[in-house]
Amino acid sequence: MKMKNLTSVVMACVLSAVFATPSFAAKFGIIDMQAVILNVQEGKDARAALEKEIKGKEGEFTKRREELDKMNKDWQGQAALMSEEARMSKQKEFQEKFMSLRNDEGAFRDDVKKKEQKATQGIASKVEVIVQKMSKDKGLEIVFEVNSAGLLYINQPVDLTKEVIDQYSKAGKK
Repeated sequence: MKMKNLTSVVMACVLSAVFATPSFAAKFGIIDMQAVILNVQEGKDARAALEKEIKGKEGEFTKRREELDKMNKDWQGQAALMSEEARMSKQKEFQEKFMSLRNDEGAFRDDVKKKEQKATQGIASKVEVIVQKMSKDKGLEIVFEVNSAGLLYINQPVDLTKEVIDQYSKAGKK
């Protein structure tokens, strides 16, 4: 949250400086980075690969949960016939397997997040180069990412999103 507030303060300072000149007529651009990531082939490929990996792991985790459920039912059915030591041993075994599953699921979620961030950062760095060139070519003073920095309104911005997707796709085919 602190980073978002800092970004908003910096943006307000930049805009104040830009509008301090009375005769200033600026052209602003916007880009929807999320739309770019979802629509360029590299983003589609990364998302498909992650979804495939997630489905595979979900199947594994479901199988382990089912085994734990069976183990718990068996233990509950036999508990009355077992010695205290045997009950404690089975309970400990169940808890260890349960905690192992929870830890593995958490580690997998973290791994997926890291892979998503890596793919997103790779695309974002390529998009930045494209946006800088487009901005210079179009005479734009500032380009905002529509989903960040508290951007609520710009009067008649130049939306670069579709052009960036097209340029990104062309650059990938070379």
